[in-house]
Amino acid sequence: MRYYLLFLLLFSSLFAKNPSLEEMVGQMIMVGVGGSKPSDKWVKQLKTDIQNGKIGGVILFANNIDSPKRLKELTSFLSNAKSKYPLFVAIDQEGGEVQRLSKKNGFHDYPSAYDMQREKTLLESYTIYKNLADELKEYGFNINFAPVVDLNINPNSPAIGAKNRSYSAEEEIVIAYSNEFLRAQKDAGIISVLKHFPGHGSALADSHKRITDVSETWQYNELKPYYDFIRYKKVEAIMVGHINLDKFDKMYPASLSKKIITGVLRKQLKFDRVVFSDDMNMKAIKDIYGFKQSVIMAINAGVDVLVYSSYFTQKSSVVNEVTNIILKAVKNKKIDIEIIKNSFNRIKGLKNVIN
Repeated sequence: MRYYLLFLLLFSSLFAKNPSLEEMVGQMIMVGVGGSKPSDKWVKQLKTDIQNGKIGGVILFANNIDSPKRLKELTSFLSNAKSKYPLFVAIDQEGGEVQRLSKKNGFHDYPSAYDMQREKTLLESYTIYKNLADELKEYGFNINFAPVVDLNINPNSPAIGAKNRSYSAEEEIVIAYSNEFLRAQKDAGIISVLKHFPGHGSALADSHKRITDVSETWQYNELKPYYDFIRYKKVEAIMVGHINLDKFDKMYPASLSKKIITGVLRKQLKFDRVVFSDDMNMKAIKDIYGFKQSVIMAINAGVDVLVYSSYFTQKSSVVNEVTNIILKAVKNKKIDIEIIKNSFNRIKGLKNVIN
């Protein structure tokens, strides 16, 4: 009987159905959507997409969150959709100016990174971040796009320094406090995503609004937090920013650059986990490279999960349009199917740690 069972297990493993291309592509897409309750039209559509394997993750923003009770109903509704793989439920919850859960909508406020290092000890910061992470877990999230490990090289940088999103200009301080954030989130069962590779802290512009070139201001020590956390295996995922840096690539921003993602992050820093894009709807990408081209370039560069804050495009839904672009590009040999398989396997590995 024992040998018969072993034979059945071996047989089933040999003939297990491989995922289709469409299934693999679906896991590479994360979207935002309008609506804050299960009865909303586009929330229902999102659940349908999840059940049909068309998306692998959702990201919620302040407009999706109006009370603790309703948020829990929303995340439960989406997470309980019948799907082959667990759903990434993501949020930006850094503290300070970037916290989607706050006292305004019935939750708690947390200090910005800058205020944290200025006013709190490392031990105190762990306790605060553990409370933050526990709150995320309680309300159905499993991914937080935090901590920010950008160095505060330009305190007036519109997207980072001016919003107190960086701990310090000193990399060791950034590493020390972000390590407490990472540790707290791991203890709470939240996946951390470091951002914004290869470093946004010296930028003079905001990539939400226009092209952001840090070539004249960027410093090599901005890689140090990534190097340390990768080396000591403390990070499962990294977000790549829409940042131009001609030291590594004279043509394309980091999020679309094979030289930066595959060359620097993967090969030089030896990061073999999941890479998320920053919001692909940002003007720094959308207005310059166009929708179709940016999808193909990002995947060929090494991005595993394409993040879109909006569900819609001018033509269709992001989900349908991105899927069709990728399927056609694979068919036409503009994207190697092995790239899709590698991304799918990394994503599946990350989802295995969701509990």
